[in-house]
Amino acid sequence: MFQSLKAAAAKKFINPYLEGIGVIQELEFNKEARSILALVTLTGEAEPVRVEAHGYLLGPDSITISKFICSRPWLETTLNRFLANRKFTLPEQARSAIRMVL
Repeated sequence: MFQSLKAAAAKKFINPYLEGIGVIQELEFNKEARSILALVTLTGEAEPVRVEAHGYLLGPDSITISKFICSRPWLETTLNRFLANRKFTLPEQARSAIRMVL
């Protein structure tokens, strides 16, 4: 139950950043495997896309994801080419919540 509350809070925080792109339908975290699974309905698409983020590293004010796996090959290539292994600064107001979830 606590996991589902964390996922609901994370979706509420993340979905505004995806406005015009899509909506996260489901979200799961695996701290041991350092992975995140999201089912995302992209704008204009009928079926959700499965996106997995593997090997995340959480810094004091940032997150880096080493690899993405996606149910759409073109999207997987795009995510890995442009987002994998890049350091992303976390908004200050979300840092403590993200640490609790991840």
